[in-house]
Amino acid sequence: MKTLETLSFGLAALALSPLAAMAQSCTDIALDSARLACYDRAAGRPVPDAVAAAEPAALPAPAPVPVPATPESRPTKWTGQTFSERFQLDPETKDGLFKVKPHLPVYVLPISWRQNVNRNPSSPNPSNNALGVGAADKEVEAKFQLSLKTKMMQNILGSEIDWWAAYTQQSFWQIYNTEDSRPFRETNYQPETFLTLPLRMGPEWLRLRMLNLGLVHQSNGQSDPLSRSWNRVYLTLGATSGGLSLFVKPWWRVSEKASNDNNPDISDYAGRIELQAVYNFGQHIISGTLQNNLKFNTSTPNRSNAQIEWAFPLVGELYGYVRGFGGYADSLQNYNFRNYGLGLGVSLVQWR
Repeated sequence: MKTLETLSFGLAALALSPLAAMAQSCTDIALDSARLACYDRAAGRPVPDAVAAAEPAALPAPAPVPVPATPESRPTKWTGQTFSERFQLDPETKDGLFKVKPHLPVYVLPISWRQNVNRNPSSPNPSNNALGVGAADKEVEAKFQLSLKTKMMQNILGSEIDWWAAYTQQSFWQIYNTEDSRPFRETNYQPETFLTLPLRMGPEWLRLRMLNLGLVHQSNGQSDPLSRSWNRVYLTLGATSGGLSLFVKPWWRVSEKASNDNNPDISDYAGRIELQAVYNFGQHIISGTLQNNLKFNTSTPNRSNAQIEWAFPLVGELYGYVRGFGGYADSLQNYNFRNYGLGLGVSLVQWR
């Protein structure tokens, strides 16, 4: 019997719950006649037509609150890595160790034209003079560059200093030289390591942001007489001004024994300092690089090398890439051979 009473009470409560909810909502009505009509409806009493007509219209539904766009729904626009992202100069850009990142531009140039072909690579070291090399080499070849880095240590000893290791490889491919079975003319290998210290000095319009101290080796992996190599210690200062990034990079060559030095005068041609400006406008990135040997009023002529790079949108994440150069040291084998050239291809990573 008690169970039957409980069940009856539950069914009644369930039946009356909508009425209770409706009655509760009547208390929110400000107009007396409309509030009374609401209670009458809740009690099941008829409401006169005149009273119903006087009731205020239902309030419009509130406008939907816009949902913030997720990273997946936001439109993507390629603008290149910022200066801070490239070298992880701020706490929010640092993302740990051993993650592979682009270092220098990564590109493929199916067309790389040079004005002259060096068929007699030479050096002051008699062991490094070669005559008649690449007799069938063409002025047009393919060229590609791979350049990656990874962080080895982060915030060393509680400081903001990071330690990086990097590797860059340039290959020159005589793909149009069918007479010699399309050989690779030369490949330059460049491992390096450097420390990065974030800086925040100067006004916003020209702010010093970074100091790098590094050690770099570069060689072409060949045997004499075509072997070329050198080691350098370098210092890089990086600054920003709006969309402009500026780099000043002097270096000092590590001396070698004269008998083992494949290219004793390489600094007089490849230079002792590098200046670079990289500008980002919209989805385009343009870079200008100048190297100089810092020889003035000496028996050694002052020599400079210049390079211009331009990346522009093609489709998706693929970007067109144009590279022009003039001067010396476009490759190690040709470090003392003056030339001019133009390359057309694609850029495979965001760089700045």
